[in-house]
Parts: sequence; C-alpha cells; structure tokens
Amino acid sequence: MTADDTTFWAQARAGRLVFQHCAGCGYVRWPAAGVCPQCLGRGYEWKPVQPVGTVWSYAVYHRAYSAALKDAVPYNVALVELACGVRLLTRLVGEPAVGSRVEARFEEIGEHGVVPVFAPPPATA
Repeated sequence: MTADDTTFWAQARAGRLVFQHCAGCGYVRWPAAGVCPQCLGRGYEWKPVQPVGTVWSYAVYHRAYSAALKDAVPYNVALVELACGVRLLTRLVGEPAVGSRVEARFEEIGEHGVVPVFAPPPATA
C-alpha cells in the first residue's frame, strides 16, 4: 500500500471498486499516481467503476506466492480488462476462458487484507 492507493484499498474493504479519474482529461488510471500519464495533470477524483470485465489472459499457479494462498494451490491468476479500460492482475475464481466475462468479488486474503478477485457472474434463471 502506498500513499497514492490507500483510497483504493479502503474502498475494497467496503466492497467497492474505485479508481482515480483525471480531472483534466478523464483518464482512468491504475496504478494510482500523483500525475496523469495521459495529460500530466495532477488533479483527480476517486470514482466507482463497473465491477465487470473480460479475462485478457490467465495462468494457473502451482506454487503459493503468498502464505494465505497455500491451501488454494493450484489457483488462477488473470489479467482482467475492466469496462473502464483498466487492466488488473488479480486472482481468478472458477475456470473461465480467455475472453469470458467476469465480475468483481471481494475476499480477505491473509496479510493482503480485502482484495478484489474476479469470477464468472452468477447464472441467471
């Protein structure tokens, strides 16, 4: 956690997905930063985003890179492209394929606290 991303993690603990939106150009930025990479503006506002995205790529980890995940081995880690354009490297719950739609859930993962993970949306009747 850094001074730039404390709001992201605080909102994750509350079950919300938020990102910095540049006050100058509207660019949604992640990782959080003091300067916009698009226009170099310093102003921003934290805003919620749709917690849905698409699996861009994923890998199956056969080693726990965190002690909190040792009982989950093997587990999926994915690059998820959110509807807002941000790409997150995240834990993937379930077994969706590249290109599948996923949505955020929030789980407590050991020393990391509450983090967004992604899973297929619940089946509709």
